[in-house]
Amino acid sequence: MRRPICLSSALLALAAAAAPLGAGTLALDVERAVELALENNRAIAQARTGIEAAAAGKGAAFGAFLPQVSASASYVRLGTVSKFEMVTPTYGSFPLGVYDTLGNPIGYTDSIPLAVGADTVDLELGGADNYSLTGTAELALFTWGKLVNAYRIAGLSVDVEREALRLARSRVRTAAVEGFYNALLARKMAALMQESYDQLARHVDQARVLYDNGLATGLDVKRASVGLTNLKVQLTQVQNGAGLALDALRSTLGLEPGTALELVGELEPEDWSVDLEAALDSALARRPELEQLRAAARMADLGVRIARTSNLPTLFAQFNYSYANPVGFTSGWGTDWNLVVGAQMPLFTGGTNLNRFKQAQAQERQARIGLAMVEDAVGLEVRARHSALEQESQNIALQSENVAVAEEALAMAETGYQNGLVTNLEYLDTQLALTQSRVSYLSSLANHRIARARLLQAMGTVEEE
Repeated sequence: MRRPICLSSALLALAAAAAPLGAGTLALDVERAVELALENNRAIAQARTGIEAAAAGKGAAFGAFLPQVSASASYVRLGTVSKFEMVTPTYGSFPLGVYDTLGNPIGYTDSIPLAVGADTVDLELGGADNYSLTGTAELALFTWGKLVNAYRIAGLSVDVEREALRLARSRVRTAAVEGFYNALLARKMAALMQESYDQLARHVDQARVLYDNGLATGLDVKRASVGLTNLKVQLTQVQNGAGLALDALRSTLGLEPGTALELVGELEPEDWSVDLEAALDSALARRPELEQLRAAARMADLGVRIARTSNLPTLFAQFNYSYANPVGFTSGWGTDWNLVVGAQMPLFTGGTNLNRFKQAQAQERQARIGLAMVEDAVGLEVRARHSALEQESQNIALQSENVAVAEEALAMAETGYQNGLVTNLEYLDTQLALTQSRVSYLSSLANHRIARARLLQAMGTVEEE
């Protein structure tokens, strides 16, 4: 790939940029046009928002690796408190008699408690008012790679959104280049048509002078006047087209409709080319659409891996800590805790997991086929745009020769008409041929730059230019 340095063009652009402009007039070259388009385009802002959303989703996926901590609080008022009956003995105090060895009473002991009966007591299991504050921490211990693959999918989603931003920037950049050169071409064509109109007006004046001197017929004057009127109509159309092209450029760049613009730049031949095979290799390696589809295919493959393990058991651990009133059979506030390590496995899901696995496999195949189809389409697009660039290069060379020949022919026609060797109709045909050649030449120059921008977009390297 060759990038020639055109010093004269750079100096002209600098001189035009340094020239005094009207108040509020924006000097605009193609680089500045691209900058404004990238700054103001809403599709680019939307793509940036998509990256932010995908990055947040990736952060959420990473959170699944960390303990999930929650807290809860509750109050329960029991209408009936559970209780059970308990039988307790009743006691009385009685003195006992004291006897000697012969069995004769000799006195009494102090009062001694003795069971004399039994009572029934209701024992409540807790209280009517129950308060509880509980904290829970849960952690997945082993999930057969589900969490890892889900995190990878989230990371690929970020990559997809980044490629979407690159695609949006590529399209906006190309649209800005096209809009700028279309507007510049319209302005140049309007100037060219004005020059042709002025030249034809001079010819009409000359025809009238020759008619007054008896060297031309009235028909010559009328034909020249009709040709001048027709050219005036064309000039007005071209000037209106130039205004519309500027309006389209303002819209592409996100400028206000009334913004005054001064286009800075010249349409000159440029020596730029690229090998077709290199262009194809670049497109297949760098096109944002292909990168998005490749990421989508990897995401589909990870989805198959997740679906494949959906029926396998997963391990988890859970820790609970509570601060409650009452605690157990005691009244008042107290703490309690427990640790759970368990496994969870679906036994029957009605075929849901099996069908999800089949669905994931089909989606993975679909993604691979879609990628192959787009790769073929990209190859065709690159070939078409490379061919268009080559064609425009050839058109520039051919139209340049035509302009040179047409200019010589018009000079000869002017001299011949003055000497009476060329008819007025022949002169008008020669002047029209020159105008058409110049228009075609300018169009080829603008189309070559537009074709170059389109090819760079097709190659996926537009951001590098």
